[in-house]
Amino acid sequence: MSTKEQSDSLILRQAIKVEDITDPQRPVEALLGRVQKEELLRHYRIADFTTQQEFLGQIARKKGFLQTGGIPNFDQAARSVLRDFLNGKLKYYTAPPLVVEDGEDDDEEMN
Repeated sequence: MSTKEQSDSLILRQAIKVEDITDPQRPVEALLGRVQKEELLRHYRIADFTTQQEFLGQIARKKGFLQTGGIPNFDQAARSVLRDFLNGKLKYYTAPPLVVEDGEDDDEEMN
C-alpha cells in the first residue's frame, strides 16, 4: 500500500482524529470510492454529482458551511462527511470474498 492509501485507511478506521487531519478532502475521495453513490444522495438529500468538489460543494451549501462571499468551505464539509461515516450514519458494507469450490472435500485430503 502507498503512504496515501495507508493514511486514508487509518483515518477511515478512526486511528486518526478528524480534527487532526491537515487535508480532510483526500480521505473523502477514498470514502467516495467505498460508499455507494445512492447512499450518499439519499442520506444528504442532494442532487447527483460527478466530482468530489461538486459533492463537497453541495454538502457545504446544504449545511451552511460558507465562507465570505458565499464560497463553500470544502474542508469543513469534508470533516462533516468523515464524521458521519465514522459515526455510522452512512451505510457501508463490503461483500464477503467469493469461495471457489473445486469439488473435493477438505476432510478427504487429511486421510
